[in-house]
Amino acid sequence: MKRRFVRAGDELRGDATVIVRGGELDRELLRDDALRNHAIYGTYGISVFAVRDITLDELAQRAPLVRFARLTLIQVGVLRTAGVRLDPTGRDRLHYDVCFDELESGIDRLLGCDHELWANPYHEP
Repeated sequence: MKRRFVRAGDELRGDATVIVRGGELDRELLRDDALRNHAIYGTYGISVFAVRDITLDELAQRAPLVRFARLTLIQVGVLRTAGVRLDPTGRDRLHYDVCFDELESGIDRLLGCDHELWANPYHEP
């Protein structure tokens, strides 16, 4: 099992900060991604990016988000209220994992979050 690179002290403090996930919130895709993360790192996690010190337009033009025709936007406070945590992972300071301890209940909480779908005008198939 690989050790996750967690950036200590890089928590998102503002509840209004927007988190971006490539694609729509699809139960099967979320389960597959969480299981893949668990197999590698031992924790259930869903990869996301934070809109901070960059605009949504700029972030949408970057890999991997540019590959998605639609992006899911969720505010940090909504995720916190849902009882999932955001871990600052990887070397990209915009990357986080939405993490939860139990697979199905974590996916249910994530799917229950108020969110917005945004058409990515920079989408490159």
